[in-house]
Amino acid sequence: MGYAHKAAVVGAGLSGLVCAYRLKQLGIHPIVLEQAEQPGGMIATVRRNGFLFEAGPQSPRFPASVWALVKELNLEKEFVYGDPKAKRYILKQGQLHPAPFSAVEIMTTRLVDLRSKLRFLGEPFGNTRPPDHEESLAEFVRRKFGSEVLEYLVDPVISTVFLGDSRKMGMESAFPALVDWERSQGSLTRGVIRGTIAKRRAADPDGSRTPNRHETNRRRLHLTDALPSLGSFRSGMGMLPEKLSGALGESMKYGLKAGSVEPVRSENGTPMAGWRIRVPGAEEITAELLVLAVPAYVAARLLERSAPQLGALLGEIEYAPMCAVSSAYERDQVSHPLDGSGFMVPRREGLHTICTFWNSSLFKGRAPDGKVLMTSFAGRDSNGTLAALPDEECAQTIHAENTRILGIRGEPVDQMVWRYPRALPQYNVGHAKRVAEIRRLQETLPNLGLVGNYLTGRSIGDCAELASQVAEKLNRRFQE
Repeated sequence: MGYAHKAAVVGAGLSGLVCAYRLKQLGIHPIVLEQAEQPGGMIATVRRNGFLFEAGPQSPRFPASVWALVKELNLEKEFVYGDPKAKRYILKQGQLHPAPFSAVEIMTTRLVDLRSKLRFLGEPFGNTRPPDHEESLAEFVRRKFGSEVLEYLVDPVISTVFLGDSRKMGMESAFPALVDWERSQGSLTRGVIRGTIAKRRAADPDGSRTPNRHETNRRRLHLTDALPSLGSFRSGMGMLPEKLSGALGESMKYGLKAGSVEPVRSENGTPMAGWRIRVPGAEEITAELLVLAVPAYVAARLLERSAPQLGALLGEIEYAPMCAVSSAYERDQVSHPLDGSGFMVPRREGLHTICTFWNSSLFKGRAPDGKVLMTSFAGRDSNGTLAALPDEECAQTIHAENTRILGIRGEPVDQMVWRYPRALPQYNVGHAKRVAEIRRLQETLPNLGLVGNYLTGRSIGDCAELASQVAEKLNRRFQE
């Protein structure tokens, strides 16, 4: 049997776009099926009334895997750097406090008491071992540092980055390096130091290269210094999927929802190296290589008949809901100086808001002169999720909470709301074992690639790196 396409990619979020783009570079021209009418998934930018509204990542980090795309797509001049030293605040008892990211800042913060500070700073001199079972993040932090560090230093960051619940998140699933460092060194700090030294020696085995002043300064103890650059684009994060989809040209097919996928079989029933994609209301598509670049629960539905075990495992992955609200105000409506990147809210504070980014403080051009723009993310409450409520109620709730925290007078002059019933996958206890089994079962299927933020990491860098790896792996299989 012949195939209409060498490769088919289902889903045009960042993972699917990067995988399709890399396949095209390798000489395999894919067809890309996207249910929506535009690419990008949760990365979406809306430009309206002089404001630039962002639905997804507000100021993500750009590691090497993503920066390579920026250069290849000629977007370097469009890139705008975020300030890694910009203040980030954490709410405690209704007041905003600067988030501590260095030893000095930890010692002076009012977020935790002296006992917690000493326990945190004494970690390099202790000697502990993880238990035999997988701990939750909450169990790990309480054991190592106590409840106050968990509630006011760890929880707000984890909620902001993962939309996660530290009581459910698994250490070996979400932070395997921390478990390895404690197991091998008895201390997280000693593990970091020895790992850094090993990497430096591998990069400069004879020790002949002298570090420059910038590199020397980065070695000081500040948790954000050694991380990849954060930033966005002048026209918003939507510029990245727009450029990727443009590079793919006629390969992009919008408004097409895959109903199911199944291996192509010969007349005697034995599997062949190919896939059939059934699209309701359209002709079926056949391809030699298939990439599912959709959320785990969508992949579960697509595979439930042809690969029920794999589909069942994918369907077990939990997703956190989210409501994102971008609100614009006149500058004199907001009492707070908005001198930083925004604030994070610990679960203990009992609010729906998880975090708020001050977009017009992060980057120029996000709001007209004399106005400000902020984007809040919410999703947790005592009964389930704010994301299930109507747009207006979700927006009103977040506005009311921001009003109390930032001293806002009056209603927004403009606003946008996005709701995602299943926004981000949760790396809960047992997730690592589930992913290992998913990968094992995947290997039994001919020419199938799985990409997405439910596998190796939820950052744009993790997604781009995995997508490139899958493209290269499928290319090798195609060449066999």
